Amino acid sequence: MDIEKQIQTLIDEAPDQTTGQAILLVAPLLKEIAGQLPKQLYYVVQSLGQGWVMTTLRGRQDPKATKTIIYAYPSLAAAAVGAADNPQMMALPHPSTHLLFQLLSLKQVDSIIFMQEKGKGQGVEVPRTMLEQVMRSQLQQLNDKDQPPTDIA
Repeated sequence: MDIEKQIQTLIDEAPDQTTGQAILLVAPLLKEIAGQLPKQLYYVVQSLGQGWVMTTLRGRQDPKATKTIIYAYPSLAAAAVGAADNPQMMALPHPSTHLLFQLLSLKQVDSIIFMQEKGKGQGVEVPRTMLEQVMRSQLQQLNDKDQPPTDIA
């Protein structure tokens, strides 16, 4: 599914009109970020209850420093390695824009790492805080455009 269709599906499946409008406002940024990823469809390992598998990473220099991530795999075969033959886990496909949009609401997750097909351990990390900042900036710019100038005489 191409990025335009992904955005339209996000809007069509929004739980309410307000969410649909919010998606429409941030769609250009979702498209831009998703367009920089190597794939448009990724597999996320999840439990049978469909909770995404989160991994906590510890800093090498400071073991007390941690971050919680979700891995997004470029293929079902790559995701199967991430599931580690656990019968309680499965991998389901998710469009890249949907993963990015959902990341905004996952406050317990620091980043999604979009793994690359070639080379183990290589991936593109998208931090939630960076995504939030970019979205906030975009919404502020749109809001500023809608405000009339204050120095009209």
